Amino acid sequence: MGVFSRSWEITKISFRVISKDKELLIYPFLAAIFSMLFSFAILFPTIFFSWIETGIPDDMTTAFGLIEYLIVFVTYLGLALIATFFNVCVVYTVKTRFEGGNATLGSSLAFAFKKFHLIFAWSLLSATVGLLLYVLEQFAQNLGNVGEVLVRFLRGIIGMVWNIVTIFVVPGMVYYGLGPKAAIKKSINTLSKTWGESIVRHYGMGLIQFLLLIPGAAIATALGFLLYPTMDFWSIVLAVGVFIVYLIVLSLIFNVANSVYNTALFVYADTGKIPTGYNQNLMSNAFKEKKVRTR
Repeated sequence: MGVFSRSWEITKISFRVISKDKELLIYPFLAAIFSMLFSFAILFPTIFFSWIETGIPDDMTTAFGLIEYLIVFVTYLGLALIATFFNVCVVYTVKTRFEGGNATLGSSLAFAFKKFHLIFAWSLLSATVGLLLYVLEQFAQNLGNVGEVLVRFLRGIIGMVWNIVTIFVVPGMVYYGLGPKAAIKKSINTLSKTWGESIVRHYGMGLIQFLLLIPGAAIATALGFLLYPTMDFWSIVLAVGVFIVYLIVLSLIFNVANSVYNTALFVYADTGKIPTGYNQNLMSNAFKEKKVRTR
């Protein structure tokens, strides 16, 4: 089975799992709503401090710089907390399905609240890393051309590595109640077994998601042509709005599909058992073959 044909198979099976637990689709939308509300709430103090910062004397610049970093940290913390909380709900629902059960919306939310101390601890670490990357970004802007490019490149590498090594943190948190440090170790261990398929899943599903953008673009374009005779401001807003909504919905759904397959990979790597809905061939191909050394 080729790389992308396998990715298509992964996508289909992951969506079958979602079809059995349709409440899985609720969590990303709840996360998006709470994230927007939180962002709006944090926007007002950000605008306020930006406004008064323009008129402050030089000797207070450092203090306001620290306030800026504090606001950035709180923003990252809040968004990480929301995302992780609802991702825990997703993974718990999938875990229950793989074990032959059927988690409800209430039971998944209750489980996430029980693990809130772990979620908060992980969010603190995630926000700290986010702040460090933000500081690097700010530092890069103050450098010359070559220095800025190098620091931005370094920031990109650090961010990419962080995203990769923490892929299986939430499953580790859900299955074993692991704290941030232990969850990262577990994630790295799982990744070392499934690195090929994890990357294929990431980019393969990304390609499929991109291909599914075409119908949305076609609908928006067709709507634009239908409204072309009027072609006023609101017609343009409607056409663009339809595409943006389609894009957001598609992205949220694929985020769930990614979480489903990540959980399946985690289970197979950890226990050797094939999760419900998946097959031996697909799961065994997810693991890199160990090369036998010959004399």
